[in-house]
Amino acid sequence: MVATVTGLNILSAIASRLPRLNPPRPIYAIVDSETFEPLTVPDSWGEFAPRYESQTSDYPVEKGAFATYNKVRRPTGVSVTLIKTGSDVARFTWLAAIRQAETQAPTTLYTLISPQGVFVDYTLKDMAYETRQDRGSNILYLTVQFVEIPQIPSSDDSKTNVQEPKSSPIDRIGQVYTNAANSVQTALIDAKNFILQ
Repeated sequence: MVATVTGLNILSAIASRLPRLNPPRPIYAIVDSETFEPLTVPDSWGEFAPRYESQTSDYPVEKGAFATYNKVRRPTGVSVTLIKTGSDVARFTWLAAIRQAETQAPTTLYTLISPQGVFVDYTLKDMAYETRQDRGSNILYLTVQFVEIPQIPSSDDSKTNVQEPKSSPIDRIGQVYTNAANSVQTALIDAKNFILQ
């Protein structure tokens, strides 16, 4: 872990000294994670603000007992401000297209691309827009909130070492076995119980 952090710091120092490594214009995009079709193409990008959050236990722990299970990482949220200019009809149709996409496919997962990172499998959570006279009445500011949807592999029937549930005689209630006993183990347990009676 320390080597990874050190390597990233070194790469950052090299990139800051070699400006040709950076693209001439920052790359931003919000695309469907499966089809790579863009959600929208704004006239310009405003704020792109990821929020990393953890939940920590709120009860006292013994000194030195703070462990990884006392701190749980919450899904990352990303707030993106998109800017659209132009006529009333252009702004209306642009906003209507985004709303329609969300209405037709509310469970679509998106990949958010920015110069600071790529955020995979996020869903659109909130949208708010405004026009302000002091910034120009023909400029629409759309703030979109995305939240990470953690993906885990699904369980399937391809497991080969699955133990079938088995019942035990009444006299064995209270004994716990980590796996199902085979016939030899059952015979040894029965012999032990017979001798100890």
